[in-house]
Amino acid sequence: MNHYKKQSIETFEMMLKVYGKEKLIHFCEINAFKYRMRAGYKDSAEQDIAKAIWYENKANELKESK
Repeated sequence: MNHYKKQSIETFEMMLKVYGKEKLIHFCEINAFKYRMRAGYKDSAEQDIAKAIWYENKANELKESK
């Protein structure tokens, strides 16, 4: 999505540099939980679950890169 690429680096990469890997892992885990808990109440359940899975995958990717 282009709105995440307005800076010289992607927002996620910037967050990694500013907050570090451990905090970013926690952020991803918390966001995944949030999307699962609200699934179907704000956006479509499928969209929320897809976002949750994306954050879970990102958290796992960060854990594996330790």
